[in-house]
Amino acid sequence: MKMDLSKILEAFNSLNEQARYSILGGVVVLVLLLDVFLLVLPQCGSIVDINDQIKTLSTDTAQVLTDKQRINQLKKSLDQTRSTLEAMNIKIRPLQEVPAILDTISRIANEYEVKIDKLVPQKQEQESLTQAEEGHYYALPIVIQARCGYHMFGRFLNKLENENLYFSLKDLVVQNDEKNPRTHLFTLTINIILVDKSAAPSKSL
Repeated sequence: MKMDLSKILEAFNSLNEQARYSILGGVVVLVLLLDVFLLVLPQCGSIVDINDQIKTLSTDTAQVLTDKQRINQLKKSLDQTRSTLEAMNIKIRPLQEVPAILDTISRIANEYEVKIDKLVPQKQEQESLTQAEEGHYYALPIVIQARCGYHMFGRFLNKLENENLYFSLKDLVVQNDEKNPRTHLFTLTINIILVDKSAAPSKSL
């Protein structure tokens, strides 16, 4: 069925002004509705998808940054542990240097006016610790009896700790000196950590 456009226009023009504006308004509303359904709504779906992708990307980026921070923290902790081990290895003396270690203790005692009455390594109580690539590690107890004041004894121990000597304090007994009330008798046992590098396992070629 053919529509006669001239008749439609004639009929439209015969309408009063209010009716014509009503029809034009309806046409505009219809066009807007078509735009909403055909253009805007599909774009809204795309915007929602993009927003989801942005959220996922933000989450992934935050996770990557967190993992990077953890890796940096692990590297820092590993470097600190490596530095600590290197410092410990410097302080661990060879087993063959026991006489030199005794001389070091005597020298520091004289430096701080600590009178040594006894300085004896207890070789029969030497304890095997572990076997490693560098050699066999031991703990050798050394008994020290000394006379001095508290202040001098503290400085003596502090200096000993700062030497290239790795040790732990095992026993400590403090007694009054009957001959001199200003001094005390200190009896202590320190465990010196030593390494026997001659016992290191041979490397296979």
